Amino acid sequence: MYTNEEKIIMWLTSFDFMTYKKAKTLIETIDNLEEMFNNMSKYKSTLDKIFDKNELDELLSNNNLVYIDRCIDNYEKLGIKVVTIKSEDYSDLLKEIPSYPILLYCMGDTKLLNSVCLGVVGSRRATKYGTTCGSQIVKDVAINNITIVSGLAEGIDTMAHKACLDVHGKTIAVLGGGLLNIFPSSNKVLAKNILESGGLIISEYKPNEPCIAYHFPVRNRIIAGLSKGVFVVEATEKSGSMHTKNFALDFNREVFAMPARINDIYSDGCNKIIRNGQARMVLSSQDIIEFFGKSYSKPKEEKMAQMSIDEQLIYDKLKGQELHFDEIASLTKLETKVLLTLLMRMELKGIVNKLPGNYYNINLKN
Repeated sequence: MYTNEEKIIMWLTSFDFMTYKKAKTLIETIDNLEEMFNNMSKYKSTLDKIFDKNELDELLSNNNLVYIDRCIDNYEKLGIKVVTIKSEDYSDLLKEIPSYPILLYCMGDTKLLNSVCLGVVGSRRATKYGTTCGSQIVKDVAINNITIVSGLAEGIDTMAHKACLDVHGKTIAVLGGGLLNIFPSSNKVLAKNILESGGLIISEYKPNEPCIAYHFPVRNRIIAGLSKGVFVVEATEKSGSMHTKNFALDFNREVFAMPARINDIYSDGCNKIIRNGQARMVLSSQDIIEFFGKSYSKPKEEKMAQMSIDEQLIYDKLKGQELHFDEIASLTKLETKVLLTLLMRMELKGIVNKLPGNYYNINLKN
């Protein structure tokens, strides 16, 4: 269900003449949007400062939410939720940036917008060095209950999302076009996997809007705005990743960068921002994880690979928390005898700890 205030914001942004600046000015100027919508004549002097006569006449002549209700019905059929600047799920961090998006079209778990996030960016022409080292770092970070935010582009973005999914982490993809126009098309399966894993795909563009080149630099501010820090894996000095780095610095976010060989043209941007003090050098995932205030922990991957489907289910439910046996049973829907056997096996493997009071958590010491 949407509040009237949320619907009014959707209504405002539906007009062709409604620029970002006009919508933002109106939302920040008028405290009670619902009152304004129901009595626009009372706010005429304020509206005259924002809109010209033709624009104001169009607002007045279409002063109803019938169209928006139809849009909402269509969005719900497509699995799309609209999160506005006034919505409960809107990211608190994203609200801090001067150029916050007024609304976001979302598919997936919108609660992730307020999770602890690391933005991961880098070259579309990723090297084996970048994907191999970057993947291991991202996996370690994701295991520590940090949401990975990236742009679903080729190269490093794809690596970041896939690495996160490999360890059953949560990831957010920020698109440069509408949700119904996944770009590149080769990542449609990856987008589907993100949603099926409990992740989130978002865009500030209407669902059918195509990807346009200038959308991508604008999109990058959202990656930086959502994140507590941004990790640049591989990037040239004049790449889009450097735009994201600049947004991160402007928004007072931490910047991390993975160093490369001094003659590596695909990563000269990373080396230079490390040298000039704009980024922390990342030699291991611990450099990022400890900044986020978490104790470094890395379960052995071979143990994870040995887990059965039911064991992986239990592992996912325990991630980041301690649960009583009865809570695990309720969340996994596994029979008591089966669950007891699985937990004993996982304890012997060193994957989980059994705690006093019949509680369990993930063993982070291995």
